[in-house]
Amino acid sequence: MRRRARHRYRPAAVMLYAVLIGLLLSSYVSPLRQIFVDRSEISSLQQSLAHLRERNTRLTDQARSLQTPSGIERAARERYGMIKPGEKVYILRERGGEK
Repeated sequence: MRRRARHRYRPAAVMLYAVLIGLLLSSYVSPLRQIFVDRSEISSLQQSLAHLRERNTRLTDQARSLQTPSGIERAARERYGMIKPGEKVYILRERGGEK
């Protein structure tokens, strides 16, 4: 009789195991999908990182040059139109802007 009782519960146990395995597998779907999405973003993020590193290098060089008197003078002339006393300034117009 014991043998029959175990046999009688076997389909229910198999069904229970199948449900548990299904739940486990479904819990892995979302993280796996996110892994694939993240992997596809890696190359664009690496490219962005390379551009940011180049920009950081340029800005660091620019900051170093602004710590010297000649760098400060160059920046003042380029950005703010600084002239020294006695210098003559010539303003050139572009041809495309005239009518």
